[in-house]
Amino acid sequence: MVLGMAACVKDAPNEPVLPTDEPNPAPNLPASLFAYSQLQFPQAWLDDPALQLFGGLGSDVEVTDAGATLGRVLFYDASLSVDGTVSCSSCHQQEFAFADPAAKSVGVSGQPTLRNAMGLFNFRYQRRMFWDLNTVGLEAQVLQPVAHPDEMAMPLDALPEKLQALEYYPPLFEAAFGDAAVTNERVQSALAQFLMSFQSYSSRFDAGLDNDFEGFTTQEIQGKDLFFNGVTRCNQCHSGKNLFSTQAFINGMEIDYAAAGDAGIGALSGAASDDGRFKTVSLRNVGLTAPYMHDGRFATLRDVVDFYSDGIQPHPYLDERLSVNGFGVPGQEPYQLSLTEEEREALVAFMHTFTDTVMVQAEWLSDPF
Repeated sequence: MVLGMAACVKDAPNEPVLPTDEPNPAPNLPASLFAYSQLQFPQAWLDDPALQLFGGLGSDVEVTDAGATLGRVLFYDASLSVDGTVSCSSCHQQEFAFADPAAKSVGVSGQPTLRNAMGLFNFRYQRRMFWDLNTVGLEAQVLQPVAHPDEMAMPLDALPEKLQALEYYPPLFEAAFGDAAVTNERVQSALAQFLMSFQSYSSRFDAGLDNDFEGFTTQEIQGKDLFFNGVTRCNQCHSGKNLFSTQAFINGMEIDYAAAGDAGIGALSGAASDDGRFKTVSLRNVGLTAPYMHDGRFATLRDVVDFYSDGIQPHPYLDERLSVNGFGVPGQEPYQLSLTEEEREALVAFMHTFTDTVMVQAEWLSDPF
């Protein structure tokens, strides 16, 4: 939550940590701002038919260098939580593609969140947010975890005054917006600008698209062929250069998701046809974002491959792409791939080539404190 929240480890996980009187350190920012406003996706991405078809252009906010710089500070600042112990980055860590290595996050309340924290990147192509797609646009989404009682628990009506009192914020707000006034709307805009700068298109897979996969191992090539061969149907749900879909699927992890504790979109709509319908996430950086699925139930990529090979459960509205026929009405008999050991390992090896080589190390996306 800013987008999902995930592991915030504390000495006493069941007890909120009390605030301290220690002053916040000022962020260490470069004298010359990074050119966030100049970040652009490659033209091949902008021309990608799948992105043109599915892309919701997640936010129409204008990214400025000063605005995204302010957003960077806000993203990493634990002052946005009620007790000064949790930041957005506590549960969205750069080294894990801004995901969390824990299945469920723990915020200021000490209680685990309901769902796993997703990786954060490529928001230009995401319009609806959260696992149940309940929010449209980044600006509408970024303050929800700040206010959530189990995450950062910060009363939003008190947030501007709290930030205004920190000496490093008035100059940052003035640079970004023309005056030093701190408002929740400006916090939303700055955070959205920073998040729009999480662009992931630099991986071995991307290089392979340009050089005919020179340097790929035999195993990785086998995995690539399996992924795109139409039989496994991997790229029917994870398509285009972003390896994603804006559709939400029922993928057969449960026979009855509501009874198992989380009905996804069905919990909002009340429709049986939405029981267990969740967002389809991008596979970019999937080698870094374990554990997997909305509840973090699968610890490894191999677990995920095993599930889709022969673990899909019958469900009255199972997506047709996961059924024996692969088309038609939902709710058909689950598809059983029965992959060999060699094929399973090859798919895992290939998916590791989706790992970005720039974003997870970029200084302009790193912690400034």
